[in-house]
Amino acid sequence: MKRILLTSTAMVAFAGAAAADISLSGTAEFSYNTESMFAQSVEITAAGSQALNNGYTASASLSMDDTGAISAGDITVSSDAASISYHITPDGNGAAHVGDNLSQMTSGETAVFGDGTATDAKISGSASMGGATIRASLDDGGAYELGVSTDLGGTALNVGMTQAGAFGLVMSGSASSVDYSLGFASDNAYALNASTTAGGADLGLNFGSDGWDLSASMPLGVATVGLTFDDNSAWTVSINTTMDALAVGLEIDQDSAWTATAGYAAGDVTVDFETTSTNTWSLDATYDLGNGVTAGVGTTNASSNYAEVNYDLGGGAALALEYGTADMIVDAEGGPDEDILAGTTISVSFSF
Repeated sequence: MKRILLTSTAMVAFAGAAAADISLSGTAEFSYNTESMFAQSVEITAAGSQALNNGYTASASLSMDDTGAISAGDITVSSDAASISYHITPDGNGAAHVGDNLSQMTSGETAVFGDGTATDAKISGSASMGGATIRASLDDGGAYELGVSTDLGGTALNVGMTQAGAFGLVMSGSASSVDYSLGFASDNAYALNASTTAGGADLGLNFGSDGWDLSASMPLGVATVGLTFDDNSAWTVSINTTMDALAVGLEIDQDSAWTATAGYAAGDVTVDFETTSTNTWSLDATYDLGNGVTAGVGTTNASSNYAEVNYDLGGGAALALEYGTADMIVDAEGGPDEDILAGTTISVSFSF
C-alpha cells in the first residue's frame, strides 16, 4: 500500500509539471582577439508559468551567466483583470509613478515623476474595475504607494501618491487636432507639452517650471527645414533633403556649431559620412554580399580604422571576423552600437 501511495503521489506531481509551460532561452558567444586573447559570454534563462484552477496564472524566471551569477525574475500571479508581483530585484517604479518628466518639467528627484530609485517597489499589484486601473506597491521599508489610471472620454488620466504625501498627475489626449500632455507634481513641477500640424508644418510647444521651447518643421521644396528656440535664446536650424539614393543634412546652433551628414543607399551598398565644426569626421560603408554575408569598413579623423565581415549562419547563429586599429564603438544604422576591439577578432555567437 505504501508503494501504491508513493507511486500515485509521483504521478500527480508529474501530471502537474507536464501541465506547466516551461521554456529555456539564452545567448552564447566566444571569441579570440590577437591582443586580449580568449573571451566568452553565456547566459541562460529558464521561465515557467502555470495556469491555476481559479483563472490566474503563476509565473517566475531564473537566469544564470558564465560567471556563476544567478538572478531571478519577478514572481507573478495574474489574470486578465488583476496581478500581483514580488520583485526579486526591486522594480524601479512604485505605484505612484505616473510617467517620465515631461519636457520643461523640473527634473529633480520626486516619487512621482523621478526615475524611482528612492521608491523601488518590492511588491506591486494592480486591478482593473469600472474602467479604471488601481495600483498599489510596498518598498523594502514598508512604505506604500497608490496610483489610479483611467480614460475619460479620450483623455487619459494617471494619478499617483506616496505614503510620504508626494503626488502627481498627468493628463494626455487630443483636442482640435492638438496632441497634448499636462503634468503636475507636489514639488511645484508642472509642464504642458503640445504638438499639432498646420499649413503642412509640424509645430511643438513645451512650457513648464523649467522654462519653454518652441519647435517647427516644414517641407520647403525638396528639403525639410526645422527650427527650435527656447527661453535661454538657444536655437538650432536644420535642413535635410533626399535625392534618390542620396540623403544630406545640416544642423547649426546659436554658437555656430554645426554638423553635416551625407548618406548613400542603393542596392546592397550603404555609405555614411559625418563631419562637424570641430573638425571631427567619420566615414562608414557596408556591402551585402548575399547568402547572409555582409562586409563593412570605416575610418575617422583620428585614424581609427576598422574592417569586418559578418556571416549569418541562420537559426540565431553568426560568425564574425573583425579588425580594428583601436577600441571603438561603431554606430550601426538601424541597430545597436557595435564594439570593435583593437587587433583581429574572430567570434561565434548564437541565441536560442
